[in-house]
Amino acid sequence: MATTFASTEMQNDGASFLLDGGSSEGNLGFVMLAQPYLSATPMPKGQEALCLKASTHHPTLFDHFQRELHDVLLQQQNQGLISDWRSTQSWMLLKELANSAQHRAAARKPKAPIMHTTLGISLDKTRLMQTKIEDFVKKMSDLLHIERDAELEFTQEELNATPMMDGNSKQPLKPVEYLVTHGQSQQEQCDTLCNLNVISSSTGLDGQHLVLFKVKGNHRLPPTTLSPGDMVCIRTCDNRGEVATSCMQGFIYNLGEDGCSITVTLKSRRGDPTFSKLFGKSVRIDRIQALADALTYERNCEALMLLQRKGLQKKNPSIGVVATLFGDNEDMMMLEQNNLADWGESTIHDDELLERHNYDFDASQSKAIKRGLNKKRPVLVIQGPPGTGKTGLLSYVISCAVRQGERVLVTAPSNAAVDNMVEKLSDTGLNTVRVGNPARISPSVASRSLGELVNRRLKKFTEEFERKKSDLRKDLKHCIQDDTLAAGIRQLLKQLGKNFKKKEKEIIKEVLSNADVVLSTNIGAADPLVRRTGCFDLVIIDEAGQAIEPSCWIPILQGKRCILAGDQRQLAPVILSREAMQGGLGMSLLERASSLHAKLLTTKLTTQYRMHDSIANWASNEMYDGLLKSSPSVASHLLADYPFIKETWITRCAFLLLDTRMPYGSLNIDCEEHLDPAGTGSYYNNGEADVVSQHVLNLVQCGVSPTAIAVQSPYIAQVQLLRHRLEDYPEASGVEVSTIDSFQGREADAVVISMVHNILLAVFLVFLDNFLVCYKVTLVLLMTS
Repeated sequence: MATTFASTEMQNDGASFLLDGGSSEGNLGFVMLAQPYLSATPMPKGQEALCLKASTHHPTLFDHFQRELHDVLLQQQNQGLISDWRSTQSWMLLKELANSAQHRAAARKPKAPIMHTTLGISLDKTRLMQTKIEDFVKKMSDLLHIERDAELEFTQEELNATPMMDGNSKQPLKPVEYLVTHGQSQQEQCDTLCNLNVISSSTGLDGQHLVLFKVKGNHRLPPTTLSPGDMVCIRTCDNRGEVATSCMQGFIYNLGEDGCSITVTLKSRRGDPTFSKLFGKSVRIDRIQALADALTYERNCEALMLLQRKGLQKKNPSIGVVATLFGDNEDMMMLEQNNLADWGESTIHDDELLERHNYDFDASQSKAIKRGLNKKRPVLVIQGPPGTGKTGLLSYVISCAVRQGERVLVTAPSNAAVDNMVEKLSDTGLNTVRVGNPARISPSVASRSLGELVNRRLKKFTEEFERKKSDLRKDLKHCIQDDTLAAGIRQLLKQLGKNFKKKEKEIIKEVLSNADVVLSTNIGAADPLVRRTGCFDLVIIDEAGQAIEPSCWIPILQGKRCILAGDQRQLAPVILSREAMQGGLGMSLLERASSLHAKLLTTKLTTQYRMHDSIANWASNEMYDGLLKSSPSVASHLLADYPFIKETWITRCAFLLLDTRMPYGSLNIDCEEHLDPAGTGSYYNNGEADVVSQHVLNLVQCGVSPTAIAVQSPYIAQVQLLRHRLEDYPEASGVEVSTIDSFQGREADAVVISMVHNILLAVFLVFLDNFLVCYKVTLVLLMTS
């Protein structure tokens, strides 16, 4: 073609240089115009194959043609046919065409879309995901800030509500029962302790500052609602309880067995100058209902920043989880097509484990287990209504995952839920480690706490450390006059302390690294001790419906895949700010994930094994679209069926609703709600307390064990009132009285619930939904009309 094209230079035939001329064997015109013909205009009839070939191989053809033309023109120059090949019309025309926009468009190689190598998704889609993540992080950060302000405001209100003395009248502004004076003979349970002295301080695991307080004189601590794990405010005060210093935050570590002392974990470190303000002073400790926790806020914000910065990075182990929760349906299909995700069920079935623990799962449970053991499924949501065996199912999944060689991180929004899971795993033989503030870990699982495990491993080393330290201190006393020798001994003591800390860190790392299952709260999973143990294969978040989404990202970003278990129809996250709630902070990750990808991520448990059918049917129809069915083993089970329990109408009634304030009278006098005079903002109802007490006594007289009865209320003031009332009846000793949320996830044969307040039906439905986690056989509801 180049020879034919160049020969026109010799013939001086300008017409031959037309772009659309030429023979059937092809020429430069077809090479240059083939690509536009394919995309814009019809190809010349009869030349379709040539155009297709030219357009497909356009860059190669043009390069070949250019080299061929150069060789032909150079040969003609050597033969003396032309003077300068660069100035020939054919070469200049070629250069003109090469510089044309038409050629650049035709010669541009179509680029295959660049893919995110880990996800198998185009970069454009990845950028879209990243934009979604950034928008989400910005929104949640703003809402967390709003909620933080609301918490601080509420905390200040609580502090301002602390009982103070009127300087003029010398009389308390609040009832004297609320301000503890140890001389009183009859005391209500209180959440304020006064007239305490600092006895000593020590350092606990990981540098915790433990301070021991004791009552002045020979007095004992009064009856108190304070318990291990409660957030408290510590301040100095005068002999009337009036505060003199600003608040120091801390946690109750334990109440002394002598009944005279209390140990508090302070947020300050030992040696903090503010701590010296407490020595030699009279101290008061106040429990604050919702003390704003800066650490929780900081760790939630940190999780959002990590999500934005590392969420879609190739090295992020949880990249599949992030892509699933921020991608669209098409992205999920791409992940599956590229064999990077599998939304089906695992074929693994551990018959030996089933036989050993006598597990017998129904169809919905088996489906959830198979999906949960699928290592290629990034996210699984298990919706478990009350009594459907969610906790036992999770225990089995954890056991199977460990037997498959996976390390598991289990978290929950509350310490109670975490401890419940620790207890459930206690019989599995797994190496479990409970991480968290020792003051907030239940005594029943303390043996599996990180502190206890480390202390047991360090026992001999600690004894040797204390012996050496004691010997060095004795030597220091004998050579106090010799500055040089004393300085040397002090240096040895300092080095001894460093060696102990080094050994402690080594043991902590060893205990956590060897653990099959690490358990903590969502916030506790941000502890550097946990982060330093490396990536987990599986993260399970229990009661995920109660956690705000930012807190869930703390454990999720430490694992390769995650299971969210819970029920969005039960307790929602606690949000103080109405603005933050309306903005979306109150929507849990479990609820959001349940609605994604045409519910591809969700599996439901549909058979309940806890309550009588009359209770379950109501819940099923009202809240679970009629899908929740009762197992025949419990559907007709009544209190009267138990041995040694009398058969009466009370023991044969599974679901009893008592309207304590009817239009034409009431079941008892004074069945009206009242605001707590202690300033807690809570409500109580004297009449309902009387009805509850009588019903509990009736149950006990029918043979129901007090330990099988639970009394609950949504209001702390009513809980305290009910405890006081039942204390008057020795036969009711053992009946547990608590708030609804603190009892969630546990069981009792009979539950009596005092609603206290006049509520609308819609609110009633929400409350009753929360109650369904509590009872097995009998439920009694007392509510005002």
